[in-house]
Amino acid sequence: MRICLVSHSFFPATCYGGPIFSTYDLCKKLAKLGFKVYVSSTNANCSTALKVKTNKFNKLEDNFYVKYYKEQITYYLSLSLILNLWRDIKSSDIIYIQYIFHYTVPLALFFSWIFNKKTIICPRASLSPWGLKWKGYLSKLLKKLWLLFFIKPFANTVTWHGCSKIEIADIMNQFPNAKNFELPDGIDTESFKNTKKISYHKLINKYANKNFENISDIVFSMGRLHKIKGYDNLILSFSLLLKQKPNSKLIIAGSGDKYKTELFSLIKKLRLENSVFLIGQLNELEKKEVLTSCSVFALCSHVESFGMVVLESLASGTPVVVSDKTIWANINQHKCGIFVSNKVDLFSDGLFHALSKDFLPSDCIAYSKKYDINEIANLFINYINNEG
Repeated sequence: MRICLVSHSFFPATCYGGPIFSTYDLCKKLAKLGFKVYVSSTNANCSTALKVKTNKFNKLEDNFYVKYYKEQITYYLSLSLILNLWRDIKSSDIIYIQYIFHYTVPLALFFSWIFNKKTIICPRASLSPWGLKWKGYLSKLLKKLWLLFFIKPFANTVTWHGCSKIEIADIMNQFPNAKNFELPDGIDTESFKNTKKISYHKLINKYANKNFENISDIVFSMGRLHKIKGYDNLILSFSLLLKQKPNSKLIIAGSGDKYKTELFSLIKKLRLENSVFLIGQLNELEKKEVLTSCSVFALCSHVESFGMVVLESLASGTPVVVSDKTIWANINQHKCGIFVSNKVDLFSDGLFHALSKDFLPSDCIAYSKKYDINEIANLFINYINNEG
């Protein structure tokens, strides 16, 4: 069976965050299980372009191919994709579409409908109430029109994939009669277990290029530098935490431009230059090293359809403090973290309690295994077979 995954971006465009890794890992696993996986994407990598061969399928592994269509306007236009995507879809059995608000989506939906293909679409938090309105009235109106004219005509002809109950509710709120299934993202949990832990001092020196005599704790956060992630709330919460734990440090990893400037301004305003560090984007090995070596991972998002890095932290044996706007309500009962409001004072309390509690790495790792990519891939195959 041939699967065509259509996505505006694909690995190694890691600046787009967790979904890049989850779709990549899923594709690799499906290919190893005998499916022919062909990805139709673009060479977009946030504000830059990937240095890859474009407009032809590149073999990554056996049964696994990716075509990076060259964009003339990054994120907004690829003439070659517009002219040729239909060929990729016509030659496939199952079409798996990622995201909602991108020109690749209505094209993929239309061609899938024309060729009568079984189609699955995963909105990746695009339909969350916060995401629909966060840029203001005009953006909200344009998104409403986009859904009405480009998505709704196909909404009941496809199967919707929600990564969580929250996302399923968002889908049903927009398209009440849509067929759907819930399936979380997965990770390769084994790839996190052998990372060597380094000291707090070495961690700060290596990634923030700073030296301090005393470091009591290191809070780490990571993801796209985007308002939806609530990094401003996290920094404000951390500033309160410093009153109780003055020798703590906060590291934030991720790429971004405008919002990054806002965060630097906030750090300067709060005089936290020696306590909070924006360290840019990390590669896979660096990410694992920081996750393994920090005290706790913090996710202060305003909304998350999933939150891949939470799993990555737990697979590293590191507890988490997670916003109650996410799906991780049961981390408390599994003894691997704290689920708390992302309001500044309450999230600060959550950080303090997490740093004061002795979480067991074994509990964190055990919980992460519920989301191992092997299990998730097998469940996804069940849905594919049902669709086929």
